[in-house]
Amino acid sequence: MKAQELRDHFRGKAPWVDWDGQTVDQFLHGDPSVEVRGIAVGWILTAGMARQAAAGGANVFVTHEPIFYDGYWRLGGTRRRLGRAQAEKRRLLDRLGLTVLRCHDTWDRFPKVGIPDAWAAWLGLGTYRRAKGRFYGRIALAPTTARALGRRVLRRVRPLGQQHVEVFGGRTRVASLCVGTGAITSLADMIEQVRADCYLVTNDGSNAWTTEHHATDRGIPLLRVDHATAELPGMMALAAYLGRAFPQVRTTYVPYACPYELLGGS
Repeated sequence: MKAQELRDHFRGKAPWVDWDGQTVDQFLHGDPSVEVRGIAVGWILTAGMARQAAAGGANVFVTHEPIFYDGYWRLGGTRRRLGRAQAEKRRLLDRLGLTVLRCHDTWDRFPKVGIPDAWAAWLGLGTYRRAKGRFYGRIALAPTTARALGRRVLRRVRPLGQQHVEVFGGRTRVASLCVGTGAITSLADMIEQVRADCYLVTNDGSNAWTTEHHATDRGIPLLRVDHATAELPGMMALAAYLGRAFPQVRTTYVPYACPYELLGGS
């Protein structure tokens, strides 16, 4: 099979994606016509993950996030100053013989095993409901506090490398949780789409102006984890999905290691 067949497969499964227009689900590097010897799947493609994928026999890498440091529109003029770093990354991928396909718009809304549903399933907090086409879902809970709920979430995310969960309004009693993922945890949008007592956001999808300040003024409890943490279960599910869809080719999941550590105490 050719690498292009992977994108063709996603195109046949994801009618919600603008395949002939603005989708980011494109080949980011390499040759779409290359014969696939092995597939690696990961949340993002760091240099270390690229080396691990190639060492494991993969020559095609499926990533969820952009790989050349320029994923956000707000970078503006910074993009022009990334040229040297991007060129170095491309040379590395060339040396490793990796073709890279992004699967983002497809997997963000893919039913049951895509990013939102896989995240909720991993949390295992209770019955989860997400309206078709929406990014946010709701979990009904036995009454508890936001702090106690944060501890439950922490137990679930530690195996993903998440060392902490930020809790806002920890003493507030809650009986439902709105679950968001990735960089699309806009509190205003979440409140408009899902009525809940507490909102689970990410560090890329929230900030001091629009989320912390908003939640503090209105007394809305929040839980916050890393962007990657909320999407790693979905990427594991993608690797399993591709293994079933293309059994003739070995597919492996490449973990993303949390790149920082927490320091505390005196």
